Amino acid sequence: MNLKKKTFDIPFIGYDYGKDNNWNFDVLIGQFGNPVIGIQIKNNVEQYSADPDAYLQFHTVLNQVVAIIGESHIVQKVDIFSKQKYTAEKSNEFLQQKYSEHFDGRMFKTIDTLLLFTDIIDQNTKKIKYNFSEKAYKILRDKCLKIFMLLSQNDCDPQFLKEKDFEHYISGILSMNFAQTPSFDNIKATHEHLNIGNKFVKTISFVDIEKIELPSEIETYSYLGGNGSASETAVDNFSFINELDDYKTIVYNQIISIPHQASKQRELEKKNKKHEGVANNSPSNAIVAEEIDELLHNIAMDGQLIVDAHFSISYSTDSLEKMEETQSLIENKLFMKGIIVSQNSYNQLELFRCSIPGNAVELKSYDLFTTTSEAALCFFFKESYPVNEESNFYLRFTDRQGVPLKIDPSDLPMKTGRINNRNKFVLGPSGSGKSFLMNNIVEQYLTYNYDVIIVDTGDSYSGLCAYKGGRYIQYTEEKPITMNPFLMDKEEFNIEKIEFLTNLIFLIWQGADASMSSTQKSILDNVLMSYYHQFFNGGNNWYEEKSSEDLFHYLKKYNIHEEDIHADFESEIKEHQTYYDILEIPFDATTAHVREKGRKMIQIYHPDKNLDNPDYDSSKFFQVFEAYETLNDEEKRKIYDETQLILTKANSVIKRPENTKEWNDALRKALIKRIVELENKLAFAELSFNSFYDYCDQFLPIYLNNKKHRIDESEFKLRTFLFVLKDFYKGGRYGTTLNENADSTLFDEPFIVFEIDNVKDNPKLFPIVTLIIMDTFIQKMRLRKDRRKALIIEEAWKAIASKLMGGYILYLYKTVRKFWGEAVVVTQELDDIIGNTIVKDSIINNSDTFILLDQTKFKDNFDKIASLLSLNKVEQNKIFTINNLNNKFGRSRFKEFYLKRGSKGEVYGNEVALEQYLTYTTEKPEKIAIEYYAHQSDSYDEALQLFIKDFTELEDKMENMVGLVNLYQQPLDEDILGYYQEIRNANKDQNILKIIGQEMQDRGLNLKELLHSKKHDYEKV
Repeated sequence: MNLKKKTFDIPFIGYDYGKDNNWNFDVLIGQFGNPVIGIQIKNNVEQYSADPDAYLQFHTVLNQVVAIIGESHIVQKVDIFSKQKYTAEKSNEFLQQKYSEHFDGRMFKTIDTLLLFTDIIDQNTKKIKYNFSEKAYKILRDKCLKIFMLLSQNDCDPQFLKEKDFEHYISGILSMNFAQTPSFDNIKATHEHLNIGNKFVKTISFVDIEKIELPSEIETYSYLGGNGSASETAVDNFSFINELDDYKTIVYNQIISIPHQASKQRELEKKNKKHEGVANNSPSNAIVAEEIDELLHNIAMDGQLIVDAHFSISYSTDSLEKMEETQSLIENKLFMKGIIVSQNSYNQLELFRCSIPGNAVELKSYDLFTTTSEAALCFFFKESYPVNEESNFYLRFTDRQGVPLKIDPSDLPMKTGRINNRNKFVLGPSGSGKSFLMNNIVEQYLTYNYDVIIVDTGDSYSGLCAYKGGRYIQYTEEKPITMNPFLMDKEEFNIEKIEFLTNLIFLIWQGADASMSSTQKSILDNVLMSYYHQFFNGGNNWYEEKSSEDLFHYLKKYNIHEEDIHADFESEIKEHQTYYDILEIPFDATTAHVREKGRKMIQIYHPDKNLDNPDYDSSKFFQVFEAYETLNDEEKRKIYDETQLILTKANSVIKRPENTKEWNDALRKALIKRIVELENKLAFAELSFNSFYDYCDQFLPIYLNNKKHRIDESEFKLRTFLFVLKDFYKGGRYGTTLNENADSTLFDEPFIVFEIDNVKDNPKLFPIVTLIIMDTFIQKMRLRKDRRKALIIEEAWKAIASKLMGGYILYLYKTVRKFWGEAVVVTQELDDIIGNTIVKDSIINNSDTFILLDQTKFKDNFDKIASLLSLNKVEQNKIFTINNLNNKFGRSRFKEFYLKRGSKGEVYGNEVALEQYLTYTTEKPEKIAIEYYAHQSDSYDEALQLFIKDFTELEDKMENMVGLVNLYQQPLDEDILGYYQEIRNANKDQNILKIIGQEMQDRGLNLKELLHSKKHDYEKV
């Protein structure tokens, strides 16, 4: 067939520039003189958001757009699906650079969405003519400004199109090429498709106007379907477009033409009567009449607009075969939606031209069908792909397509109010990839100014620690982790620190499962307050500037109360009364005065005079009698007076105060005397558990055995307390654990891993060591104010998740956010979080970010998790898409996870470069194999590069590479590689490592010896 050559006319004649009119947009002028205003938007619903309400909300927004633009206008929505190549980002970090290179060149899909508005042009006349009106032009501009505001308010990120934008999209569609700079080529039109250069372009129109075959009902969204747990996940009605692969570009053209409503309604009513009139003779006419009647009813009831709609998909491929396969896929998917596409699409060029942004006016009436605006908008595509988050702090994970995406887990969500703290809770069953994911997160954290402390019980971070040059500290009986939690500066001394030490001491004494009584807490708090007061203030006469009231308050810490002081003071005064005081006479009284006063008092206190007095104290009588006998005798009085004079000069006599001032001064002296005696008795030289134990040994007997406020054994057993604590005292089993200062250089270390696997089964030591490490983090957190901080507690959190530790964990979680920090708890057991109130009250309630890995194992019990983590049905549906999508092709091994920040979450992929995999791996054989290379390399980077080089040369599976290195117990060399190839060539499809192992066993040699032996045999030959 001879095809005529014809120049392809661009259907536009120019622009009305906004810069000339004080507009922030340019207006494209169509070939008929009609103005076209364009807005680029982001479809409001993120792919796999799973939220039906999001589709309904965006549907409502689009409905408002149609209502605003109103009759006599055309709304064209163009969704352009194209493919781009990922370009590696440069990084100074070795692993981050390898991560970028891993994805370099990988194809990914993008969606560009345009909304275009223009006037309807009457095409019923032979010569199409557009009557330009300045008033109508202004109305169009004003309406578009209102639409722009509406889209802005609904997070659609609208941007008005300018000339360069129009040219970009028009050129891209005319060449069906958005991956690179478009170049125009010849267009060859056939009845079946177009050829644009070497590309095959097909346009599929949804509706055959002669027999409109559409579903009788359509919702604003569909469900993912299938038999999996994610089957109820909400997706776009045409989400299948995302699943298509063998294309270069797809253009989904959606057009709504809004005619003059009164005229269109009259036309429909007239048509309805016509079909009703012949309905008896033709069932098809009855059906049409019924459909028109229902349409008119919906318009009358809901106030919907009558519209003429068109929907088509244009796509390009690089071969005819792919074009036909893609056509078949699209038609099948549409058929499943109840849409039977038009097979009479002979006007391929005409349909293609109408998909050009702004050229919807060319669409002929036979490619439009009449419906309501609500129904038509159900055909609009509503999804977008996730995009990088705008932030200076981000982590990179993959989207569901498999390309890196920048996600801010902390700063941006805090800024927008999505979260109120940075704390995280990580849940995933064994084997779901928790530790691998945490390795990735920590590695990226450490590219920023981060301090990270990890408490681990599974040796999961040794590779990353070696790569980063961090400190890897393991607890062993021979070399235990030692700390001195009692050591602090005066500035660090606060209520929280006392709370921590109180819990620590009780933990040692009673264990993690015991409950602390208020009496026990009060005693431990007081002994600690006194201990630190003694250290920070002892010997510096601090009491000189304190009031008597303050001194009384201080002595309460020793269980010495005001009434005790008064009683002792009175007693002491009594003990030092002179004979003159007893007879209540002055020192210079005459003998006659002594005789008169003495005889009177003897009469008063004589036993015979007090026979009926129940409160009579006979000692008073003997005191009076002895004083009288001495002072009445002049010789005895002289000797007594000389003795008193000597004592007074030596200040050994306490004179009875004569007035209030003297009384208060004397009482204050007595208070200070008591305090000095206590301080001298309780003095110690350094802060440590040893000195604290010694202090308790001296302090507690004083405190517990107060005469009036005595604390008995049932409330506080001093003997068992000191006996149990002695394990951590010098010479005890754990005598170094709490007495030796931690390495001071740890304070400046950005990355520390405490591996406490060796004490995880020690019920006494495990919670103590964990708690001390946490306290170390808190001190670092307080003082390293210019850095981000993260404390990551793997399964070790169970050691401190007791009722006793609840308050301390709560304090940690609430405090860390104030210091640019976060606490992260990682667990795998469902029962741990469901049955533990500490986890719920302290950890979960104070974590605004949750990370969940594959929850299939928990599916039957997931309602409990969902309730605990406040996961609604939408979020649950997202979670059950983890690892359940058909998105594995062309990607290396990866696992997905759900990241919930605040009330909403998203699913991302944890796919990494081989170098990262080898660094993060938790598989013991792989870790050992890498260590052989690390021991013989100058850096971990070099070790990874050498390992991968040898792996490439081996040309075998990773498990065989690892097994061979571990057999060889050193990096591979030419000898072992040659030997391995020799054995493999001679034993096709067999287990080579097993053959080598058998030969080693038969000859009783290790692999090095075996190679040496073979080499020697070869040289002899």
